[in-house]
Amino acid sequence: MPAVHDPSRFAFVPALEAACSAVLAELQQLSSAEFVDSPDSLTTVADGYDETGWKWFGLYGGSAVDVEANNRVRCPATAAACAAVPGLVNAGFSWFRPGTHLYPHRGEMQGVLRCHLPLLVPEGDLGMSFGDEVCRWVAGRCLVFDDTVEHEAWNRAASDRVVLLVTFAAP
Repeated sequence: MPAVHDPSRFAFVPALEAACSAVLAELQQLSSAEFVDSPDSLTTVADGYDETGWKWFGLYGGSAVDVEANNRVRCPATAAACAAVPGLVNAGFSWFRPGTHLYPHRGEMQGVLRCHLPLLVPEGDLGMSFGDEVCRWVAGRCLVFDDTVEHEAWNRAASDRVVLLVTFAAP
């Protein structure tokens, strides 16, 4: 199975991309204080990594069910776009501050794929790599990948990168 998948293979992608401006508008109404440190359960890595600049705003699939329900009320267009993804496992806003670097790691959840809908993509050196394959986020264009394949991600740009991260059951 490849690490990076063609987004056109997934029927939900056009609707998710079409919702991008509404999702971005809801993101822009949130304050940075509403984001929490990244969920520890998303990755496993042997040598540690700097995730101090990785923040999370959960909508589905976390342990803080009441908080997520409130977050969905505050972001109804985003919640609806995520709920329309078949086999939804979890979803939320993933925010990388400048200087964040997740060193090579593997996600822990088997049988799922990840979709990033990039919302804020600054100019500069930021991306994600799977071995020699480097992927760059493009605002409004989904990136679908297998999180269990070793990869790393970084933001060496001067401003924040935010994606809507959606985990779903692999077809």
